[in-house]
Amino acid sequence: TLGGSPAGSAYLEKKHQAGTGFLETQSCGDDQKKSATAICAKHLQETRHPQMFAECVYDICQGGDESFAETAAAFLLPLEESST
Repeated sequence: TLGGSPAGSAYLEKKHQAGTGFLETQSCGDDQKKSATAICAKHLQETRHPQMFAECVYDICQGGDESFAETAAAFLLPLEESST
């Protein structure tokens, strides 16, 4: 079944019939973006990992918290250590 289960299939069918998207995003205001940027800067280097930094800001703007930045930094740590 589509969605992997009858419940998943029913959910996807409901979304399709309603005409709503599967990914719903919210806009990020200036203050929220500044706050997200500061949180990400605390854990990530913007110039060394610009794509990861941008994704961190986006994730926090979409409702994430500081743990998102911490997780991204933890993910990058082995890459950082292997490049030195």
